[in-house]
Amino acid sequence: MLRNFWISVVLCVSFYAGAQNTVEKEQELETVVVTAQYKKTTKEKAVQKIKVIDRKTIDAMAAVTLKDVLVNQNNIRVAQDNVLGSSMSLQGLSGQNIKILIDGIPVIGRLNGNIDISQINLNTIEQIEIVEGPLSVNYGTDALAGTVNLISKKNKKDGVSSTLNSYYESIGQYNVDGSVSIKAGNSGVTLSLGRNFFDGWNAYDYFFEFPQSRPADTLRYKQWKPKEQYFSRLSYNLKKGNFSFAPYLSYFNEKITNRGMPRPPYEETAFDDYYNSWRIDGGFDLRYTFTNRSALNIKAAYNDFKRIKNTFVKDLTTLDQELSQTTGSQDTTRFDLMMSRGTWNTNHSKRFYNFQLGYDVAIETASGKRIEGLNKEQIDFAMFGSSEITLFDDLVIRPAVRVAYNSQYDAPVVPSVNLKYNLNSFIFRASYAKGFRAPALKELYFDFVDINHNIVGNQDLNAEFSDNFTADISYSKKRSGLDLNVDIGLFYNDLDNLITLAISPTDPQQYTYINIGEYSTFGNQVNAGMNYKGLTINAGISYIGRFNNLARDYDDVPSYNFSPECRFNTTYNNTKHNYSLALFFKYNGKRNGFFISGDEISQSLIEAYNQMDFNVTKKFMDNKFILTVGIKNILNVQDVVSTYGTGGVHSDNSGSISMNWGRSVFCVLKFKI
Repeated sequence: MLRNFWISVVLCVSFYAGAQNTVEKEQELETVVVTAQYKKTTKEKAVQKIKVIDRKTIDAMAAVTLKDVLVNQNNIRVAQDNVLGSSMSLQGLSGQNIKILIDGIPVIGRLNGNIDISQINLNTIEQIEIVEGPLSVNYGTDALAGTVNLISKKNKKDGVSSTLNSYYESIGQYNVDGSVSIKAGNSGVTLSLGRNFFDGWNAYDYFFEFPQSRPADTLRYKQWKPKEQYFSRLSYNLKKGNFSFAPYLSYFNEKITNRGMPRPPYEETAFDDYYNSWRIDGGFDLRYTFTNRSALNIKAAYNDFKRIKNTFVKDLTTLDQELSQTTGSQDTTRFDLMMSRGTWNTNHSKRFYNFQLGYDVAIETASGKRIEGLNKEQIDFAMFGSSEITLFDDLVIRPAVRVAYNSQYDAPVVPSVNLKYNLNSFIFRASYAKGFRAPALKELYFDFVDINHNIVGNQDLNAEFSDNFTADISYSKKRSGLDLNVDIGLFYNDLDNLITLAISPTDPQQYTYINIGEYSTFGNQVNAGMNYKGLTINAGISYIGRFNNLARDYDDVPSYNFSPECRFNTTYNNTKHNYSLALFFKYNGKRNGFFISGDEISQSLIEAYNQMDFNVTKKFMDNKFILTVGIKNILNVQDVVSTYGTGGVHSDNSGSISMNWGRSVFCVLKFKI
């Protein structure tokens, strides 16, 4: 597999230079970003290095959810749990250290510390902005490894417009969504609705799957669980002079069905699990620009997330079912978040000094049978500020600091400083930032004790915090219709007080959450890009190392485990005949690690794997009708070999983890009126 990786690298570098986006240079220059900025600005002028995935790229990938986009990004790994959903890691740090926002509002509902990114649909999203490294000064807890901010579409033209999109995939996926927008003068309203349906999948299923009645035998069990999602969003936008007001309300419901195997000896009953998730989010965004070019922005939102697990005993002869009476078979978890965030900043383009002051208030509640006292609340209040100093027209320095109070733990003071220097066609960026992650309410107050489990929270936990260093050099050049972009980046994360689940120091029969000390990651990446007459090539290589705690005590354990990644995308747009071709490829190198098993050192390993998709898009009727057909998972990667030590490095067991369903074909139809 490593040989295949280096062959891919040679091909990528020898034939093409790749880039971060599949947009043409003329469009890229106009790409506007907002994440952690004083005002809307181009990504070239942003102090932070911001990766932008625009709507054109999302459509070219035929992406339905955030997961479909992120699997193709370097420095990001996506893991799959067929019940808990899809999670991501960034810069070698887990998803619990990644802040996910929609229009600057946090997404809640972390299960095992992760947001299920397959629950975040992209039907109303205009672009995705990714900032690697801490943005804890701006967004507080969880923004330790990085921030993913999804920006919603905006109504720009007067009149009535509507869209209708349908998606079919041969493994049994059927999606449909649509929207209606009305804009008149200074105001507009948009309503979007959608449904995603997945019939479940096993490796031995037929290539084309259609919903049908099946015998209640062993075939009822699915490796990839059937899933149904309903989602909607209603938004209003008022813009009058220097004032804008944008309230919204969104709803999401997901049902995952886990049908069990028939139970011996007569196989007339089975245990079936149903996982129902609900999200209801509402809020507003208010902005006002003063005549002196300062600006006020206030956001407020209420987010409600609920997940209910029910286990039924199913009679496979009559199809009747009743709730299981087994301890722990029924569970409800609920999270509520009320938040408000406000900033006031100056935007004098001709003045060498601008600043921003802000506040952040969040009241989070967790409730459920496995929360001590059934209900717990955490209040966080923070003030933050930064200044942007421009020297010699080319050097920008932005120091910043955040001071916070939290009702459950001692919140650290969080500083950061960013540098950006322009030199002809080069842009140099560097930063130092301290990040932190507050102990989650589950980690503080978890209470899960029954005949099979003994796990409790720890109210004495300290916040995780990190020191992050990044450096990046980018180069861009345009000559004779050829656009070339290259960037090289380095990062280093040093974490303290890492929170993990371990045996209780006071009770060897009990597990609890503890701060275990240090952890670190560091790595580098090289990305390059070319655009010429409708042909766009993207390629990138990254190499990430993850620290081994055992290296402190054992000489034969390396300090870091390294894993490579390679990304190669290409698109071709033919404007004369109105069609495009797109190929997306990513190589994910093997990941290994070490841990103590008994008295010996054991090794874990997740083997390398590849992902490749291809599609063709054709536009008709002045772009009002768009047809896309393609192949996903061309290399048919399904389960990835995973080994875990049981008796030392030379005595291990092998298993596998689900990575993807099999090779499939898909078709997308889009109508615009």
